[in-house]
Amino acid sequence: MKNSFRASLILSALLFLTAGIASADTLITYQLSGSTTVSFEVPVNPTVTGFDIGINFIVTPINLIINGVATTGDTVDFFNLAGAGGGFAVVNPGGASAVVNTAGPQLYTGPENAPTMLGVVAGGVPLTTFEGMGVTGTPVGMLTTPGTPGPVGPVTTPEPSATVLLGIGLLAVGLAALGFKPKFAISAN
Repeated sequence: MKNSFRASLILSALLFLTAGIASADTLITYQLSGSTTVSFEVPVNPTVTGFDIGINFIVTPINLIINGVATTGDTVDFFNLAGAGGGFAVVNPGGASAVVNTAGPQLYTGPENAPTMLGVVAGGVPLTTFEGMGVTGTPVGMLTTPGTPGPVGPVTTPEPSATVLLGIGLLAVGLAALGFKPKFAISAN
């Protein structure tokens, strides 16, 4: 009984440590419904492949689907609201042309070289075509982030550091239950 308790504590600690590492890879699914439908996923803390501070950053999306067809090689360019009108564009390989070019809310916080992606309010936010700064474009559809809490703001995920601390604590309790004694001493002179 005592050995199974010890083993379960150690296993629990290892599982919590693994969960802490995995939570850093949380994805947000963006879905645009309208005359053109677009769906893709981006990590909350994406790997940026190009950026201009105050204007935009580029990422390679996961599971990009345009009008029901999965595509590869396209990138997504997210825009700063103040510097480029917000929203995003889906761009063909090589940046030759934009498949979708929208304006709307800024979908991230932080600098363009290290952004944190945001969800949108329940029900979604409307996007328009990008016509230039200060010019209202024509509506292109509604952007939603299913399963992500709104309003536009950071997605709440468990802090990896808190999960890791819990795992370390469980590991310490498991080692104490096993009778592990460190082989060092502190002495006063």
